[in-house]
Amino acid sequence: MRKFLAIAAAAAAVIGITTATVAPAQAASTPTILTVSNKNPLPAGGQNEILTGTNLNLVTAVIVDKTAAQIVSQTATKLVFIIPAHAAGRVGFTLYYSGKKLAYPDSLVYKAGPTRALAPLPYIPDTLKVGASFSMVPGDPKWATSVLSLTPLTCSVDSALTVKGLKKGTCQLQISIVLDTMDPTYRGRDAMYDLTVN
Repeated sequence: MRKFLAIAAAAAAVIGITTATVAPAQAASTPTILTVSNKNPLPAGGQNEILTGTNLNLVTAVIVDKTAAQIVSQTATKLVFIIPAHAAGRVGFTLYYSGKKLAYPDSLVYKAGPTRALAPLPYIPDTLKVGASFSMVPGDPKWATSVLSLTPLTCSVDSALTVKGLKKGTCQLQISIVLDTMDPTYRGRDAMYDLTVN
């Protein structure tokens, strides 16, 4: 059988018939969402919203209702943005990518909680490359936030709340968010967080 195929290919080449095949056209990549971490954000905003799915690295903007959200972390399978403030009620969000948009109408319901919630921590990755950095600016820039590195040889924090990996090891961060006691939605918090610098 192999001999026959070889002879047929040789004959086709002599006659001038091409035996090349054309690959089918590949569909353009489109972001998809599998999970949404928080479908009931607080009206004051400032919380991290985590989307998981595919091709999320293609997203260039996230609009919640009519407000642009700040993207703080993005990979092909995970996108994190800060929920903007919005009046209580049902809203949708839209992902923009490659000159197109993908709408998820009525997918979030803003509603106030029965008690004041802990102020959400800024997004913190699980790992950080040596030389890489990320911002610890909170969801609301008016919040008095301090971040201290307890392992200054492994990671540093500058006055703009940017954390930078200096050498491999465990980076320990001490975070404090102080809010006005009259804040109707959030109360301050103190937290410790470890991440791996690799």
